[in-house]
Amino acid sequence: MCKVRDKDLNRIDYCAKWIISLESDFIAQKGILHEIILTAGHKYIFYPKFHCKLNFIKMYWEATKKFTYENYDYFWADLQKTVFLGLDSIDLITIRKFARKAWCYMDVYHKGIGEKLAEYAVKKYKSHRHVSDNILEELNKIKFWFIL
Repeated sequence: MCKVRDKDLNRIDYCAKWIISLESDFIAQKGILHEIILTAGHKYIFYPKFHCKLNFIKMYWEATKKFTYENYDYFWADLQKTVFLGLDSIDLITIRKFARKAWCYMDVYHKGIGEKLAEYAVKKYKSHRHVSDNILEELNKIKFWFIL
């Protein structure tokens, strides 16, 4: 991963990912899955890759794994049954709570709050499906506690 983010194109020590990210045709290219969905006339929303806080399905799967770990007897046949029981054990209300939490993280990140403060903000400031708009002022007052 490139540590230096200046736009000097004469540098030769950039990583390949950074160089490719500067190419307009690469940025504009949609993935094959996106193109298939759009060609079929559907709309889509993809979560950012590898960001578990923004994907409530990961939270659902973690709860399923916890249930499975606590309820199977370490035999393959039992594990296969217990995973499905675990998926069914998470009720719809809990799944909706996972989705709401993911939307709170998205809201906080959209407001420009960084990762460390986002954790704090989502836990502390709860509202109906979003974090309050005045959160930036409140977090700026305590920001020095989160800086390394």
